[in-house]
Amino acid sequence: MAKKTIAEIEENINKQRKNVKYDTKEYTLELLVSKFNRAIEESKTTEIFVPFYQRKFVWDEKRQSKFIESLILGMPIPPIYLAEIDDGVLEIIDGSQRIRTINEFLKNRLKLKGLLKLEELNNITFNELNSSRKRKINNISIKAIVVTDIEKKDMNIRHEIFERLNTGGETLKKMEVTKGAKEGKFIEFIYNECGENSILKEISNFSSNDEKRGYKEEFLIKYFAYCENLEFEIYVNDYLNKYIEEKNEKFKNDDTKDLYLIQFKEMLKIVKYNELVKDISINRKNRLLAIFIGVTLAIKEKKELVNKSFEIDIYSEIFIENAKSNGLNKLKENIELVKNKILEASL
Repeated sequence: MAKKTIAEIEENINKQRKNVKYDTKEYTLELLVSKFNRAIEESKTTEIFVPFYQRKFVWDEKRQSKFIESLILGMPIPPIYLAEIDDGVLEIIDGSQRIRTINEFLKNRLKLKGLLKLEELNNITFNELNSSRKRKINNISIKAIVVTDIEKKDMNIRHEIFERLNTGGETLKKMEVTKGAKEGKFIEFIYNECGENSILKEISNFSSNDEKRGYKEEFLIKYFAYCENLEFEIYVNDYLNKYIEEKNEKFKNDDTKDLYLIQFKEMLKIVKYNELVKDISINRKNRLLAIFIGVTLAIKEKKELVNKSFEIDIYSEIFIENAKSNGLNKLKENIELVKNKILEASL
C-alpha cells in the first residue's frame, strides 16, 4: 500500500476526531456518595450510576483499604470519568471501583485492614473515627472529567473512552473491556435474560470470582457466537467483537431476542432434564460450553428432542482429554461428540 501523504494523514485525523466536550470538576467525597445514592424519581437509577455492562464490585477489602488510606494521606488519585447522559444524571465511564469503595467506607460497611502507613486505622470503620476526622474525610475532593454535550450520532464515545482507558491495563481482562465498550440490546440480553436464568445458575457452578469478573457473560457470548459459526478465520476476540456489534443491531427487534431466548431455554431444559452436566469441577467451562453448543446443534437438526428423555454418558476419555485444551479445534471435536451422542440416543 502506498505511503500516505501529509495532506491525507491530516485529512484522516480531522475525519476521525470526535466532537467531545468535557468539564473538569472537583467533588467532595460526601457529595460524590450523596449523588451515587440519590435516586432519580423518573428513572430506575441514581444521579451518578454504574452502567449495567460494567463489571461488578471486585476490589477486596485490602485493596479498598489501601485506596482509602491514599485518600486520607492526600496521595494523588487518578480522575474519575463521567458522562452526562441527561440533565444532572451522570454515567460512570471509569472509576466505578473507586466510587464504590468510597461509598462502602462512608456508609460504614468497610472495616479498614492491611494498612502499613496508618496502622492505627486497621480494624476501624468510618463511624468509629472522631467527628473532626470524619469531616476532613468527607471534605476530601476527587477530580472528575465530565463528558458533556455528546452528539447523538457519537453516543458510543463514552464506550470508546472506557476501552481506551482500560485496554492494556492489568485491572481489566480483554473481554471485560469488550463488554464495557459494547453496550447494546444483545449485551442487555446476555446479562439480564440469560445470566440471571435460574437453571443456568443451578447447573453451571460459576464461582463468585467468575461472577465478579464477568466470565459468565463471556461464556454466554461465546455460546451464542459459536452456535452460529465455528469456522471463522479471524482471531477469536475479533470475531466476538464483530458478533456483538451485529447482534446489538439485530436485537433492536424484539422478535429476534425472543427466538434466541427460546433457543437458550430449550437447550437448558434438555441439559437439566437429562442430567447431562455431571462433573465440571475441572475444565468446567470447556466441558460446559461443548455440552451447551452440542445440545443446541442437535436441537436444530431434530426439533422434537426438546420433549424427549435419553440416557447418555458424555464424559468419555476423549471428551475429558479434549476439554483440557483451550483450543478451538478440541472444542469443535467435543461439540460433535455431544451432538452425535444425543442424536444417536434419540433414534
